[in-house]
Amino acid sequence: MIEMWQTAKVSLSNLFGDKRVFSRLLLLGIIALFCLNVYPSLLTSFDYLALEQRYRNWMANPGDLKWFITDSDLYAYAGWNYVNGVSPDKINFEHPPLAKYLIGLSAVVFGSPNAVGMALGAFSLLILYELSKKLLGRLLFSLVPVYMLSLERIFIVFSSTSMLDVYLVFFLLLSILLYSHKLKYVGVLGGSIALGLACACKLTALLAIPSLMIPLIIQRTRIPWKLILLGMLTAVLTYCSTYARFFVLGHGPFDFLELQWRMLTFQVARRYGESPPSGRLLLMLLTGIAGPETRNLIYVDEISSTITVVTKHGLAMVREFNILTWPLCFSGAVLSTYQAVRVRSTVLFQSCVYFFSFLIPFTVSQSFVWYLLPAFPIGLLLLTNNLKGIVEKTGRPFSYIAFLAYLAALFAWSRFIAFPSFIEL
Repeated sequence: MIEMWQTAKVSLSNLFGDKRVFSRLLLLGIIALFCLNVYPSLLTSFDYLALEQRYRNWMANPGDLKWFITDSDLYAYAGWNYVNGVSPDKINFEHPPLAKYLIGLSAVVFGSPNAVGMALGAFSLLILYELSKKLLGRLLFSLVPVYMLSLERIFIVFSSTSMLDVYLVFFLLLSILLYSHKLKYVGVLGGSIALGLACACKLTALLAIPSLMIPLIIQRTRIPWKLILLGMLTAVLTYCSTYARFFVLGHGPFDFLELQWRMLTFQVARRYGESPPSGRLLLMLLTGIAGPETRNLIYVDEISSTITVVTKHGLAMVREFNILTWPLCFSGAVLSTYQAVRVRSTVLFQSCVYFFSFLIPFTVSQSFVWYLLPAFPIGLLLLTNNLKGIVEKTGRPFSYIAFLAYLAALFAWSRFIAFPSFIEL
């Protein structure tokens, strides 16, 4: 018995002494915690008939708030119809169809439109871990961006609903990982397929193209234009393949181009059709303030049958705002850009360009906070890179203790602290 205990003790010592095994155990724990946070979203059953009634009544009279349909419900309704043979141009043509196909498939197979989104959210954490190892090197530090992202409320919320953005995040991260493959042709072809699939979820994936091309362009030899053109052609063909049902139903190339033009003009008009408040998305990132808002509160006195309307003026706030990460992501990206130029790090510079390629265009447009979601995984990676540099430079026990306290504070913020949605002035 004593020998068995000593053997088990040695095995445990070896297990936790091996950084690879220990880091993988921590990684599994982080993903398990994320899945537990998202799991309640799977308990809501998909009711197609109720959605169809709401959709038809809302389309017949868009001003009737009784039948208002949210984006998540609209995508689930469209996805269900796509999977059951409806052409993507018939319902919700404003976005490409792939994410809605996956949402519909989730509803058909699992009875919930959120199951595939939850799975891709978990896989996104795994991909981020692999990307972190390439930039940060040290295994335990590579877990930090994964840990941060798994606690981000905006990531949890969009992995729990049938929105398109978590699908976009997954395919973009997969594209970055594949483009970094040592075998150029394998990496470019795989990355281009993932990029085409990302664009087939949301067209905003196009913003990532400059950053993805950086490793190919920044090199001492001649720019491999043939490789770049091959990658772009692969991405385009992958994107077009997601409209297979559209072509099977008899539509030709010109119909496809017309549909893409309608989609593009709709999105541009929605984002830039009016004079957008400059810097709004950056304001949300740095402060959590969405903008000024007026709220009318209606109080009904059932005894006297009187109605009182109270008007309040204040600031609308982003509920998912994390004061411990969001502003620091921006600062970390700025500092990392300087560091990348100074030490001539292609990987670090690529990450910085990727982050700002999503932040800058939407800062001068009509934007919503979830437009930041594709930037957060890399933003958290850049933040960790800066924190790692500070801890390693000081090399004192206090810096490691402070770093661990910061990680503990992130968990406490995500679990126990609720950010207000409105601050009255």
